[in-house]
Amino acid sequence: MNSTSRSFHVRAVLTTGGLWQGSVDELPEVTHTHRSLAQLESRLQKKISETCGEPFELVMVTSTGDTAFDDQLTRARDLRAQADDLARQARETAQPLAKRLTALGVSQRDAGRLLSVSGSLVAAMLSDH
Repeated sequence: MNSTSRSFHVRAVLTTGGLWQGSVDELPEVTHTHRSLAQLESRLQKKISETCGEPFELVMVTSTGDTAFDDQLTRARDLRAQADDLARQARETAQPLAKRLTALGVSQRDAGRLLSVSGSLVAAMLSDH
C-alpha cells in the first residue's frame, strides 16, 4: 500500500443485462451499477470519498458470475503481465548490445535485425539514458 491510510474492497459482478453491479465490503450502503467498469469505479470512489473523507486505496475484484470463465480471465491477465515483464527484460538486455553494435559501426537497422527488433526500436534504445 502506498501513502493511503485505508483500503476499500469493491466487488463488481456482471449482471445478466450486461451491467456491473458494485458494492463496497467495508461500506455496505455504498453501491452503484454501471455499464462501464471504469465509470463504476469512478462513481464508487466519489461515493467513498464523500463518506470517508480521507485518502484511500480502492481494491476491485470482478466476477462475471461464471467461475471457470473468471479463472480464464485471470490466466489471460497473468500471461499479459508476464509478457510485459519479459518484454521489459528483453529491452534491458538488448539496449547495451545495441549500443555496442552501433559503436562497432553496425547500422541501427542491422543491429535491429541481429536483436530481432526494428531499427526504430534500436534508435529509441540508443536515445534512452
